[in-house]
Amino acid sequence: MEIKTLFLQIALTIPLTIILNIIDNKTTERINRIIIPTVYTIIVAAFIPSVKTNIFLIPVFEVFIRNFYITTILNKNNLNAKQIIIDSVLSIVFALFVYNYFISNVDLVIPTPESIKPFLWFLIIIYLIIVYKKVTKDQVIVDNKKQKERAKENTIMQYAKLKTKFSHLIKSRNGTINVLTYAIMIHEDYKKPKLYRKFSEYIGMVTKKETKYSILQIPSYTHLTDEQAITMTINNFESIQKETGLKDKLLIDYLLKDYTETDKQDIISAYNEIVEFNKK
Repeated sequence: MEIKTLFLQIALTIPLTIILNIIDNKTTERINRIIIPTVYTIIVAAFIPSVKTNIFLIPVFEVFIRNFYITTILNKNNLNAKQIIIDSVLSIVFALFVYNYFISNVDLVIPTPESIKPFLWFLIIIYLIIVYKKVTKDQVIVDNKKQKERAKENTIMQYAKLKTKFSHLIKSRNGTINVLTYAIMIHEDYKKPKLYRKFSEYIGMVTKKETKYSILQIPSYTHLTDEQAITMTINNFESIQKETGLKDKLLIDYLLKDYTETDKQDIISAYNEIVEFNKK
């Protein structure tokens, strides 16, 4: 290696030291002190091919210059010497490895258009995958939004039908009880449609076992019509409200305490939609 090249490499060490000092002030990640010298040598070898021979010496010079700067100029002798030595050795070993197996084996470190083609296709494939995932994710969000909107429309349509049919029975002085009764009816009707309920009720009447009757699905040993179940429910809810003195959300939570968490959330969701609809 020529003396000129050696001096040029020493001169090129100064920018590396400045870069590492700036990064050290911004972050405490040790990996930067190990990896950046090698990355720097690859960039230098790519754009200044004349210093490519034994360019791994730049990280070696940098270790001595930086340690001299830290201990002599900054006068910081209380640093972790063991850690500095380990990081310096790893930095040199990594730079030497890259030099032996990459830099010294090619004429030009900077990639040619021909060698970049596979990498460009790799980037294109990655980009298409990202775009596909983004479009798919956006479509799922749109579908979920549409599904929620349809569910809300169905809830309001069911509420309108039930109100037309049973409003003469659901007339508690407590508005929360009225709306909650409708919400439970909508929920139970969705879970168990009328045909399924009729079949289940017929089996119950034949076997004389406890069965859930009516649109409200009230457990009973005797048959209950929708009208009877609604009247029983309203009276029961009013008695509980009178005894507990609970109102609004606390009353709803208490009245739905026997439902599963999933069913409870579905009923509350229908309740909120009805309340919002009634405000319009």
